[in-house]
Amino acid sequence: MANALAYGFVSLDSVLADRVSNIGERIVLDAVRESATEHTRALNSMLSTFIERTTLAKDLVQQVGGGEMQPLDAFGNPLPIPMTAPISVGYPISGGGTAWASNRVSRAYMTGADANKLTIEAMGRDLRTLRRKLLAAIFDNVSYNYYDEVFKLGNVAILPLANSDTQTYVRVGGGAAAVDEHYLAQAAAIADATNPFPTIYTELAEHPGNGTEVACYVPSNLVASIEALGDFVPVRDAFIQPAMTSATLPPASQLSRILGPGDIVIGRVSKCWIVEWKALPDSYIVAQALAAGAVLAMREHVPAQLQGLFIENNSPDGNIMETRMIRYCGFGVMKRVAALVMRIGDAAYAIPTGYDAPLAI
Repeated sequence: MANALAYGFVSLDSVLADRVSNIGERIVLDAVRESATEHTRALNSMLSTFIERTTLAKDLVQQVGGGEMQPLDAFGNPLPIPMTAPISVGYPISGGGTAWASNRVSRAYMTGADANKLTIEAMGRDLRTLRRKLLAAIFDNVSYNYYDEVFKLGNVAILPLANSDTQTYVRVGGGAAAVDEHYLAQAAAIADATNPFPTIYTELAEHPGNGTEVACYVPSNLVASIEALGDFVPVRDAFIQPAMTSATLPPASQLSRILGPGDIVIGRVSKCWIVEWKALPDSYIVAQALAAGAVLAMREHVPAQLQGLFIENNSPDGNIMETRMIRYCGFGVMKRVAALVMRIGDAAYAIPTGYDAPLAI
């Protein structure tokens, strides 16, 4: 019997040791399809605080405006003021897939447990690829052109987070809009004298619409040094009653709105929530202004049958039977000042290895 069950195989738990031919090939195929559908739903839900799904190739994202009231003229009328200039952004799309195959002999011996294991492995590949594509859109600090064939738009500019290019952004308190840089670096290790989180908080909170609630997703190699900071407050262990004199936070189970794509909320420091995200490359912190909403857009095709993780079956010769899992998607930055990246341990920012956008798939 399998140790882990894909969603569609839960109802087949008692017959997983049986051969697929006895369970029914159609029943097992439906279980694979149901698993892919639930996998898509769960991923969309987990990423909903970080990404917004779209079918667009280009979009105009409106900035939250700054400025102040204008003096009235002699007739008591204010001078009309145009909206703050929107930012033109673009989103790529590409396809990737995985498959498994059987022939007439291996298919006759295949069990429900085998099909379940193959399904889980395929969904794991989709998760890892999706996560790396998402992070590449965040970590790559250089814009590039994507040639869009779907809507016949030609080259579409795919922009990173604010990277000191010519785009200007408004700030809290008004004043002239200015360029900004959201790819930061700190040579020193994290310590009380070199705490990066006040800088992270200030950089995000300075923009209208970002609010004052900041979530910092941190890799595992930085957790110990963050927990050692003097003003770090851990989340409360649900099984431990804290002392009346200690500062505590709610249990991690009550902070799902903070968790986003991370693994566990570990605490709070310098006005920032700290979320461990084990998939992050060592020494790179990704911070998000929660009130700003989704930072990235995940582009999918317009037809519903091409969205999410979907399955196909193909037999090229009547003997070999392939089961394919396919996904089309791409990620682009939608709100360029709603997040930032900080590299710890080096004075200069550099794209982490393996995260140069666009990825091959």
